[in-house]
Amino acid sequence: MTWRDRRTWRALIASTAVLIGLIAAGTSPAFAGIDGRDPWVDQHCGIETIGSGKTTVAVPVDRLSLNFESIGHDPAGSKITVVYTIPGTSKYGTLFGQYDPARANAVFNYTIDYPPADSSLSISFEIAWPDGTYYSNTLTRPLLHCTRDNTSDVDKRWWRDAAPVTVFQQCTTVGTWPFTVRAVDVTVHRSHDEPVSAGVPVWTDYWIPGKKDYIPGASGTTDSTGDSWQTFRLVAPPTGAELDILSTLRDTSTSPYSWPVHTWVPIAC
Repeated sequence: MTWRDRRTWRALIASTAVLIGLIAAGTSPAFAGIDGRDPWVDQHCGIETIGSGKTTVAVPVDRLSLNFESIGHDPAGSKITVVYTIPGTSKYGTLFGQYDPARANAVFNYTIDYPPADSSLSISFEIAWPDGTYYSNTLTRPLLHCTRDNTSDVDKRWWRDAAPVTVFQQCTTVGTWPFTVRAVDVTVHRSHDEPVSAGVPVWTDYWIPGKKDYIPGASGTTDSTGDSWQTFRLVAPPTGAELDILSTLRDTSTSPYSWPVHTWVPIAC
C-alpha cells in the first residue's frame, strides 16, 4: 500500500467514524419539532475539464447542493457537520459549517466525479447549538448517473422553486487598457409570483466549480410589487463554466421559513 493509499484509507476511516456518530445521533433527534427541518437537496449533472493543453480530460460530475435553515432557534453559534457516502463505493465527503447569523441558513456543495449508475446517496448531518440542543438525521436519495453524453438526468431536486427567476448577463471589463480583465455582470430577477410583501429581505449567493463555498453575490429587499433585481460582478470567471445561483427570500411576517430558488446557467463571457 502506497503512502497515498494509506492517507486515503485514514481519511475514509475518520469520515466513517463521523458518519457512524451522526447516524447514531439521528435515531433520537433532540428538539426535532423546533429545529428539525431537513435540508433542501439538489443534484445537477455537469462536466469538468481536468488538465491543460493536449492532456485535458472531460470528467462527468454530480454537483450536490444542500441548503439548511434554522427554524425557531437562534442561528448564532451553531455547528453543522455533513457527511455524504455512496454505499458500496469508496466515495464520500465531509464538510463543516454554521448558519449565517443574519440569514439563518447554511449552504453546502459537493462535487462527485464519475457517479456510479443505480446507486444511492446517503446524507447524514448533525446541527448543534451552544445551549446543548441538536438535531440530526440521515437522508437517502437516488444518485444521478451523470455521464459525458447523458441528457436525461440533468437535474434532480427535492425542493419546489418558490418563484420564477431570470438571469441576465452583460460582458464587460475591469481595469485600464492594456491591463484590462474580462468580467461579467450578472443580474438576477426574482418574480413576484409568490405571496410576499414589499421590503422583504432577499439575497443571492453563487458558486462556481472549483470554489469551495458559495459566495455572497448581492442582498436587498423586494420592491413595491414584490419583485427583486440583484446584480453582482464576476471578474475573470472560468470561460464556459456553469454558474450556480441560489436566490433566497425570507418573509418572517407570514412564515418562519425561507423560500429558495436554485438555478444553473452557463457563464456567457
